[in-house]
Amino acid sequence: MPFITFIYKVGKNPKTYYGKYCSDYISDDHEGLDNEVKYILKQSLNQYRKQHNIQKIKSKLMIGILSFSSNEDTPTYSTNNEIQCFDFYKNYDEKIYINGKLI
Repeated sequence: MPFITFIYKVGKNPKTYYGKYCSDYISDDHEGLDNEVKYILKQSLNQYRKQHNIQKIKSKLMIGILSFSSNEDTPTYSTNNEIQCFDFYKNYDEKIYINGKLI
């Protein structure tokens, strides 16, 4: 199963965050891998912010792709321990984690 690892920034904040997006399928007919993850990333960050009484993101999300694996020739399995290493993590079960915690 394919996955995308990426970095992202929120607005003018200089902090860089790390994310991993796992999916059953990523189409080869897309508008860029960064756009492939942008919707679910923004939706998830806003859900997290709502849970913590923080205002929704109004600024631009900038996403930089670090790697993509399509799983054609290489096993892509990782343990759940890696969830703690990412600021944003969407696993194959469609569960989403922010800072290692399920939202």
